[in-house]
Formats: sequence, structure tokens, C-alpha cells
Amino acid sequence: MKYRDLQLSECAGAPILRTLWERFDMSLLLTQSGMMKRSGTPSWLLCFLYVVGLISNCSSVVQMADMAQKDSLLRHMFKSRKLAQYTMSRFFTTSFAWKTFGKKRIEHLQQDEQTQLQEGDVVNLDDTHCAHPYAKQLPFLSWIFDHSTETYAWAMNLVKIQAVLKSGLEYP
Repeated sequence: MKYRDLQLSECAGAPILRTLWERFDMSLLLTQSGMMKRSGTPSWLLCFLYVVGLISNCSSVVQMADMAQKDSLLRHMFKSRKLAQYTMSRFFTTSFAWKTFGKKRIEHLQQDEQTQLQEGDVVNLDDTHCAHPYAKQLPFLSWIFDHSTETYAWAMNLVKIQAVLKSGLEYP
């Protein structure tokens, strides 16, 4: 793998993630779902950076865009592209066929012997609240009661489906 020799900084798992990304053809699945480019940057690169940013605990797309210029692997991937925060923000607020991408991703995972759901595997359904106390005007936020803290908050209700295989492998 050509990324193995690069020094790592903020996102130590990025080379592993890149290997998995290529193994499951995520770039192809995004393209097949109609997601091509935003401001000249390929959609797969924006999505990859977003996932790396989540793993690195970035709290905003601004931090993710900054990380693309600091990390040696991401710098190599982005080459001469100067990524602005608005590129990522506009990409993720544009209406794309995310359902199509999700279906294609699941189909692809079910074709792989290591990730295919088998008898005895479990599928978890979980919801969580992502609070945004300073952004009450965002259209996707609601005044939601959080049962874990027994309080109300301006939040987004995130629903997650996760496969848990008998082998111990877990994936969304």
C-alpha cells in the first residue's frame, strides 16, 4: 500500500480506513449514486475526509477542512486542492441520492464473505440526540426530550442501524 510509509498526525486510522474504502469500492458506489464533484473536488474525497474527521473527533467541517491541509496522508490525497469549509458544507446540504448510496453499500457488504449477515448475527437499531444549543434556526433541529439527561434540548435525532456479526465485526 502506497500510504503505509507516510507519517501520521491527527488521524492515525486513516490509512486503514483508506484500505477499507478501496476494498468496498465506496468511491464507485458514490459515483453510481450520482455524486460526482463539488467545487472541483471528487465526492469520494469529501466523504472520506468527513469520515476521517468523525473518527478524529472533529466537531465541525471547518476542523475537517483544516485537517486536510495538516495531515500527511490527507495532504497527499488532496494534492494541490485547497479545501474550503463551504465546499464540504454545500456538498452535505445538497440533495443527493443518499438512499441509493446506502442501498448499494448494503448490497456490496452482503456480497463480501466477511461482512455478509449470517444466521445468528444481530442488527441493532439505536437513536441518539445530537444537541445544537446555539443553532436554533437550523431547519432539521427540534425541541427534543432527552431521556438520558431528563431535559429538553435543541437537537437532531440520529437513528443508527448497526450490524454486529458473530465474528465480532461491527459496521453501520
